[in-house]
Amino acid sequence: MSQERGRRKLMLRLPDIRHLLASMTSEALAEMFESYDLAVDALERFRNKSPSEERLISEYEQLCREIEQEVVVYCKNR
Repeated sequence: MSQERGRRKLMLRLPDIRHLLASMTSEALAEMFESYDLAVDALERFRNKSPSEERLISEYEQLCREIEQEVVVYCKNR
């Protein structure tokens, strides 16, 4: 399931709040997990494409950072 893949990816990316990510559940968080999974997968596809799509890579790197920040704020405010 995309949500669980996103949760695991975020747990690796954000070790400081791994314990929160492992235990917290909510509809909002599930949507962020799913969005993160899809964004990371798309980013990897763009990075592996030849010729590489630098504009898309940059956009998706920024998107992933924004989702990570949103998850951190969400978790720390619960």
